[in-house]
Amino acid sequence: MSRLPHLGWSSNVYPLEAADLVALPDYAEAPIPDAALPQDAVILFIRPDGPDALLRGREVLAAQDPHAAVPTRIVFRPSVAKWNLLATLFRVLRNKYRFEGTGIYHVSAQAIRGLKVERAIRTLDNPQLREGKDRAASMQRLATSLRTRGYDEKKPINVQICRIGGRKDSLRQGHHRISACLACGVDRITVHFSAAGAWPRELGGCRV
Repeated sequence: MSRLPHLGWSSNVYPLEAADLVALPDYAEAPIPDAALPQDAVILFIRPDGPDALLRGREVLAAQDPHAAVPTRIVFRPSVAKWNLLATLFRVLRNKYRFEGTGIYHVSAQAIRGLKVERAIRTLDNPQLREGKDRAASMQRLATSLRTRGYDEKKPINVQICRIGGRKDSLRQGHHRISACLACGVDRITVHFSAAGAWPRELGGCRV
């Protein structure tokens, strides 16, 4: 186990559009042994020190329609050292290490809801309360914008890999947008991924 690279991976498989994945460069660093990777056919690789890359699945993607939703596992290079489990578990520490992937990918809002990565379901009539601000009015403006201009693909939702307990993925930004999109009949949205650390595989986590 000590010879394996320090890697983590998503608790979910995400149905990302084939065209977005095909456009990525192939992973071209030191070879990663199969023992260090989940067995998914398509793997997207994100890291704190470089662009997103396709780690596995070029042949699978080549056989797909460009707009097909392809089950994709996210593998990442943690920015938290293996021994620093506290920085994986506690939000204040974890946020200091969090990094953002570079890619933006098309995905179904309904599919994201089905993965249960939202910490709370927001509706047009029940937005999140924060610092006394009128989020209801903001939610209505968002709905109006979606109906008149559609979804802004340059503003993706953000899913953080292994955010909860170092084991479970969680939506970090985009709760209101997902609910507003579903309420307005808009399903095709964009997502990008972030990460920090992950709990060790031998302890029930997603990391080697």
